[in-house]
Amino acid sequence: MPTSLSRRRFLSRSTAVGAGTVVAASGLSRAESNAETGRDDGIESVIEWAAERALSDHDAGGLAVAVVEDGDVALTGGYGHAFRSEDVPVRADETLFRVGSVSKVATWTAAMQLVDADRVDAGASVNDYLDAVTVPRADYEPVALEHLATHTPGFEVRGWGDAVRDPAYVRPLAESVSTDVPTRVRPPGELPQYTNYAAALAGQLVADVRGRSFGASVEATVFDPLGMTNSTFRPAPSGLVPADGTAVADVVDFYSDVAPASGLHTTAGDMVRLLQANLNGGVADGERILSADAVAEMHRRWYAPHERMDGMAFGLFEQSRGDARLVRHGGSVPSFAAEFSLRPETGSGLFVVAHGPEASDAKQEVVDAILDRIAPVESGGARPTPSAMPERADELAGRYRSVNTADNATSEKLVFGLLTGQPIDVRVADDGTLVTEQGDSVDRWVEVEPLLFEHVETDEMLLFSDDGGEVSHLLRGLSAYERIGYLERLSVQGWLATLAAVTALTGLVGWPLARGWRRVRGGGDPPPSATRARWVAGAGAADWCCSSSRRRSPSSP
Repeated sequence: MPTSLSRRRFLSRSTAVGAGTVVAASGLSRAESNAETGRDDGIESVIEWAAERALSDHDAGGLAVAVVEDGDVALTGGYGHAFRSEDVPVRADETLFRVGSVSKVATWTAAMQLVDADRVDAGASVNDYLDAVTVPRADYEPVALEHLATHTPGFEVRGWGDAVRDPAYVRPLAESVSTDVPTRVRPPGELPQYTNYAAALAGQLVADVRGRSFGASVEATVFDPLGMTNSTFRPAPSGLVPADGTAVADVVDFYSDVAPASGLHTTAGDMVRLLQANLNGGVADGERILSADAVAEMHRRWYAPHERMDGMAFGLFEQSRGDARLVRHGGSVPSFAAEFSLRPETGSGLFVVAHGPEASDAKQEVVDAILDRIAPVESGGARPTPSAMPERADELAGRYRSVNTADNATSEKLVFGLLTGQPIDVRVADDGTLVTEQGDSVDRWVEVEPLLFEHVETDEMLLFSDDGGEVSHLLRGLSAYERIGYLERLSVQGWLATLAAVTALTGLVGWPLARGWRRVRGGGDPPPSATRARWVAGAGAADWCCSSSRRRSPSSP
């Protein structure tokens, strides 16, 4: 719920550490004044104004920012108050935040260090380096580190075991990754499917090769050399929650059970050093953690569904922004949201993190303001329009569901697929545009190459994949969806299940009632053959419906 302390009043006494500024206590802030007059005092004013607006417009209590321009620190700042501590201002060098999946940036950095030192071959089987767990063997090529880093190992999604509600129950990483090992359901490198397990497994690989725990390994090779003294993968570090005796359970109930994927606690002052190391050839404050060649390897494209689509660097997502190419990672856990983004070609980057019920919205408002400065996009420009019907229009229409749903054959399928995943419905309009509907979102696309479509308003791309001459999958960004038949739709399955239940009840309940009625009227039992026929009809219908829900599309692995 909203904080009781006025954010604007708190901002007025909140210190922005480093190159940050203090927001004026009354009247227009300098940033607001500059916005009205068109004057620009630099990055400080841009962020001050954006942070104040974000905390005013959204239910978020505080945020921290770090910006690098031309390889140098442009700003580290804190705005608002610390988590659950309204009288404590956010200080960039001191205030801890949870960063969710931005934790993976440190994990992939530690993994690239092993590649850089020739201790790990990114293209070799991870089983050559893992001691604590063995990746299941299948009728596919081995899973390699490069597959983990691009989220293309071919695992089904493992939904259980990523988090616990009490830090006392956080398991050692080796136990977490070796329990409920996901099944391999497709060849590695074929389809992208984001999963925390890939990063967790990479973290265990780092630990096994280093011969020490993952947390200790990252601390020794990344945090200590860069002077990231406040960063930790410990599940409940001091300094995040109030030091007033408040029970941990009363403050937060999410603790990562896969630390390399989502367990990092850090500050903006620490993350600015990781930004610099990425933007200065592996060096920050004179300390080197990667060779320049390894940094270039980390930032280059390792996978993309199509050459015209954004893909994956080594653990980082590509994002096209006008003519600029960003490599980035976002993250969120309950009450926290973060963004780590680099523009390597200009030596610019940002880190933004916020806390509160609307942390994601507050964070994004500040991110957008910074990107408008370090990666501006010119407005206008011609957008694609259809010149003809799509080349294979008749084959594209239908419903596509997340491969998460199709892959999971256990109870996780219901929890993480059927009940949580939103399918995409596809149709072709009379003017030749492709229309997709997902939940309340309706988007229109124009074909720019066979099976490749561009959004009519943005630079987003949509790709259909061909499997043996049939359209089998849809890829929106790095999210993969499998085409499903009419009988596999959840709504249809529901009606079939109802019909089967009614049919079965007719045999199980109706027949005894009819038999009793006939006895009352003096009639006899029907011939045994007729009884069996009714039973088989009811039971058979129920079995068909249930088995059809277990069947997979012919295009599934």
